[in-house]
Amino acid sequence: MSERSEQVRNISSPPAVTPEPGVQRRALIAGMLGTGLELFDWVLYGTAAAVVFGTVFFPTVSPVAGTLAAFATFSAGFIARPLGGVVFAHVGDKFGRKRVLQTTVLMMGGGTVLIGLVPGYAQIGIAAPVLLVLLRLVQGVAAGGELGGAVAIVLEHTPEDRRATRGALLVGGGVLGAVLASAAFLTTSLVFTRETFLAWGWRMPFLLSVIVLVVGLYIRARMQESPAYTKMVHEKAVEKTPVLAVLRKHRVTVLLVIAVTAAQSGVASLLFTFTLGYLATFLKMSQAFSLGISVIVNVALFVSYVVGGRLADSFGRRRTMAAGFALCIAVAFPFFLLLDTRTVALILVAVTLLAAGAGLVGGPMVTHFAELFPPQVRVSGFSLGYQTAVILGGGLAPSIAGSLAVVGGGSSWGLGVYIAAASAIGLLALVFLRDAAGPRAAPAGFTLP
Repeated sequence: MSERSEQVRNISSPPAVTPEPGVQRRALIAGMLGTGLELFDWVLYGTAAAVVFGTVFFPTVSPVAGTLAAFATFSAGFIARPLGGVVFAHVGDKFGRKRVLQTTVLMMGGGTVLIGLVPGYAQIGIAAPVLLVLLRLVQGVAAGGELGGAVAIVLEHTPEDRRATRGALLVGGGVLGAVLASAAFLTTSLVFTRETFLAWGWRMPFLLSVIVLVVGLYIRARMQESPAYTKMVHEKAVEKTPVLAVLRKHRVTVLLVIAVTAAQSGVASLLFTFTLGYLATFLKMSQAFSLGISVIVNVALFVSYVVGGRLADSFGRRRTMAAGFALCIAVAFPFFLLLDTRTVALILVAVTLLAAGAGLVGGPMVTHFAELFPPQVRVSGFSLGYQTAVILGGGLAPSIAGSLAVVGGGSSWGLGVYIAAASAIGLLALVFLRDAAGPRAAPAGFTLP
């Protein structure tokens, strides 16, 4: 049987019982808390890398080189994601989605708190950046398993006609975590003097994440296992080696998922992290302004995620995502040109438009990818594709963009080419991915390609 035929046969397999609305809501909240903590960690670390870590952990090099070194430690977490994806995907498909989510939230949240306790270079020398990288690797392993389990458990608790919308809310929970991280950094930077902020004020947002960790552990302990997994256990249909099954039967789909995800996460990562460093380091704008822009970016991204998910439930996943990539391509060159004006209104226009494009892709994306794999290998298929891709996209994007800006002497043309090329690759790969919910989601009068 061909890969596409197997997808068609398995995608629509419903759970034995549709969960009660209250159970559905608890699954969604549990998933959103985890993705919120993941993005809280990601943006907190990325923001600190852009404005603090170069000085605190790499004080012996120039400010630009220190920022690039800090971005390199940021990338280390992404490099660890595929390992977490493989390990936790196996656990999620064989032993249950809930077990994965309880473990990953503890690892991510604990890593964040410990980063806030790591002494700087001035106190312990080279051991400081080494510890920073090790904790970032722990976070990366946890993040590699988090989203696959969360997407599966939300999808498998949700009626078919609401899947993309709730999937968008799931990733939107991550954006809310990012907003909280940006707001926390902005607040501490405004409350403390520059000297106090660099000395210890930057640590406060990391330490306060313990609150999110405790809440996340409590809620995930009370949620139910997904009906699809429960049904598999009852029917003795659990795959013995789910990762190998994906590699045997779904290789092409995984490669296409990698291409689309790398493109979207690359653009999103530039918005979350590199834009801050670009405004502060290359354009010499104030730190408070850069952090304020980060909050606006995340709000715009949340709105576009939810809009994208709703559109995908009405008009199909691929059509909505293609519109998002097209917008990213259209905005690619004007984006940095508008930033270079140093005009507040034009900068707001630039980040809002690019956030809208990235959100229209990212909102339906996780649901679309999870629907492409049967329940027996859903966590494994999603995680292998998605977590491999974030290295190529989200993990390397800030470092690549920073290098392009340095080589180009601050010119933004190379950065525009990077965004346009990544989006074009994602759009091309999207053409070859079937829309798992296509005919069901498309209204009368529309024919999906």
